[in-house]
Amino acid sequence: MKKNILNSVLIGLVVLGLECGASSTSMNTKAQVNAVNKSWQAIKDIENPVKEAQIVAVKTNWQAIRYIKNPVKEVQLVAIFQNENAIMLIDNLDKNIQLEAVKESYYILQKIKNPSKEAQLAGIEQSYHAIKYIKNPDVDVQLAAVKKDARAIQFIKNPNKEVQLTAVNSDYNVIKYIKNPEIEVSKIAYAGIMSGY
Repeated sequence: MKKNILNSVLIGLVVLGLECGASSTSMNTKAQVNAVNKSWQAIKDIENPVKEAQIVAVKTNWQAIRYIKNPVKEVQLVAIFQNENAIMLIDNLDKNIQLEAVKESYYILQKIKNPSKEAQLAGIEQSYHAIKYIKNPDVDVQLAAVKKDARAIQFIKNPNKEVQLTAVNSDYNVIKYIKNPEIEVSKIAYAGIMSGY
């Protein structure tokens, strides 16, 4: 109980110091780390926490990443290692981290706010199903998905003519997945299906 009271007092002093004009730059590394060691939530009150304080906070509780603006790559990795859901809390997720996470499992694409084109393509390399987890996939990504398996077209909203043609030329039967096919695409699919009978 005494320890909790002391922790609260220390955090209060840190917050008071910040509110009274003591900036995070005047708060040295050791003080920041000590504050975060006492309570990971102290990271909320440090304007520009040093890397060491960021790491202590996310090691204690991965959700601390939400309170760190522009966490460095190492901190992002620590948070994601603690819990992959941390990836959803990072606004400017490093492209290399995105890529490595997707290489581990394409399912993680559903948790990345704005996956890079490289991360999207890495997901498609694993499975055409990765397209399901990408909001507004790049046209090149759409093409890669339908080239991998034409059935990927069913997961693409409003595919352009090139994507439709690529899918139908690979498998005529995927025409059933295209809501408003281009006339040329419909003709190719019809001709292909009829030649099979």
